[in-house]
Parts: sequence; structure tokens; C-alpha cells
Amino acid sequence: MEKLSLISDFLAVISAIFSLFAWIQARQINQKMDQEKQRQSRHISVILRNGRRCVDLPIELHRAELTRAEILGRIGMIPTKEKGKRFVLEYLHEPEFLRRISEIIQGEGESTLEISCTEAELDQFDLDIM
Repeated sequence: MEKLSLISDFLAVISAIFSLFAWIQARQINQKMDQEKQRQSRHISVILRNGRRCVDLPIELHRAELTRAEILGRIGMIPTKEKGKRFVLEYLHEPEFLRRISEIIQGEGESTLEISCTEAELDQFDLDIM
């Protein structure tokens, strides 16, 4: 009977140690999840830039929302001078554009995505309404 008591005491101590280890691990995982959630919620500004002239998109994106499709959709919401016509920005077809999106997604803090435009590309938008 005494051996059984010693074995149960030993198992209780081992269980307590494993429970403490599991609690520490769960706490670390929760901290990492909170940090990632904060990182994903950082604001990303999108700017159409031609030299010194620039146009900020009216609504900032969160890092979690930053995709090529979302950026194109937000730019598409800017009214154009020719109603019903789709905008054209050559920079959106370059590998640099996708590389920059990847950099921002993997980065920390708030960032700005600058989209280079020619004067003609910027003039296709009706910026007086904004």
C-alpha cells in the first residue's frame, strides 16, 4: 500500500510539472497570436504618385486586407473623367508592384504603397470629386 502511495505522489508531481509546461506554452502562443493580430491590423496607405503630385486613396487598408485585387478595387472606386471606362496604370503590370506588396505584407508597422503614374494616367481620374 505504501508503494502505491509513493507512485501516486510521484505521478502527481510529474503531472503538475507537465501542466506548468503546458500553461507556459499556451501563454507564449497567445502572446504570439496577439502580436500577429496587431501586425495584421496596421494601416497601409496607398498613394498614386507622379513626381511631386500625389493622390492618397481615401481609405487606408489593413495589412491583412492588402492584396493586388483589393488595391485594384480601391483604385477602381476613384471616379474617372470618362464614365464607364476602366483605368489604366502601367505600373500595376510590373513585377516591382507585386514585390512591393509582398514586402509590405511581410513587414512590420505602418507602410505606404506608392504606385508610380504618368501625368496622363493620373489625369484619367476625376480628382475634383475626391
